[in-house]
Amino acid sequence: MNKEELLKIKSTLLEGKVIAFPTETVMGLGVIFDDFHAYNRLNSIKRRPEAKPYTMMLSSIKEIEKYAYLSVRDKRIISKFMPGPLTVLLKAKKNIPGYVTHDTGIIGIRVPDMEEIRDMIHFVDKPLLVPSANRSGEKPLATYQEVIDTFGDELGYIIKKDSLKESPSTIIDLTKEEITVIRTGKITLEDIKGALKNMRISLGSDHGGLEYKNAVKEHLLSKGYEVVDVGTNTKDSCDYPVFGINAAKLVASGECDFGVVICTSGEGIMMAANKVKGIRCGLAYNDDVARLMRQHNDANMIAFGQKFMELEDVIRRVDIFLVTEFEGGRHQNRVNIIIDEEK
Repeated sequence: MNKEELLKIKSTLLEGKVIAFPTETVMGLGVIFDDFHAYNRLNSIKRRPEAKPYTMMLSSIKEIEKYAYLSVRDKRIISKFMPGPLTVLLKAKKNIPGYVTHDTGIIGIRVPDMEEIRDMIHFVDKPLLVPSANRSGEKPLATYQEVIDTFGDELGYIIKKDSLKESPSTIIDLTKEEITVIRTGKITLEDIKGALKNMRISLGSDHGGLEYKNAVKEHLLSKGYEVVDVGTNTKDSCDYPVFGINAAKLVASGECDFGVVICTSGEGIMMAANKVKGIRCGLAYNDDVARLMRQHNDANMIAFGQKFMELEDVIRRVDIFLVTEFEGGRHQNRVNIIIDEEK
């Protein structure tokens, strides 16, 4: 697209009108994401009932964190497969209007593989809400001529290029601990798990946490994480500080992304881990704490007590911990105080 066409597209969108353009799969319709009147116009043109939200299309993966919360896991998946044939469901930030998510707090985000379309969105300087170009309940249109024949002058602008007619994108839900595939396209669940193999978790316990450590290890491996097990590996009595410190050193050095440590109560091995510079390890005695230690404290390790916790609770809290992102903001100031004192 030349500068003249880009200027025309931008002005059309800023006027609250709907454009049509090619995507990798079918022709798409688009409006600026935070223009409520344009959103209503899009619904009217598609004759679409208020049933489900539209996908939001961005110009780059760097933009995603402006509009949605991302965990370390989410970032790894996105960096591996986007731009590309993948749509991710994420928890929306407060700058996403309620009508966009239908008040679910969840937004579908896509970064197209077509550089020309990414450049267009970048020029417009705002994300677009993008459904397929068709009337509700009818077959999606694949060519710009079909768009002209179907919609005529209802649209503000039509880019006269055909879609690439590729297979539909994979849609995955990243809003929960367990990754769910909503629609399988080119990218499979096995591909997604493969992307997590580079995410390394250090794992350590004494004899009092050995059973749970082995169960957590099996669980993490089944989900595609790489695990570095520092022991112990027998039921013989041993010293919990050794294993807490060894697991913590792997996280502090950057060799592992996060760490999980377990002893009888969780307290001793947590204290040992926290003696390693750069470690913030908390005891996850309930689900909310497992989440908050990431959101508010930017914890990089989590501890459990085998004698006082159920295994299913421990595994669930490990999942919560690994997919929760640090919120920053005022919490960053407080974490900085800890870091400064540590220095």
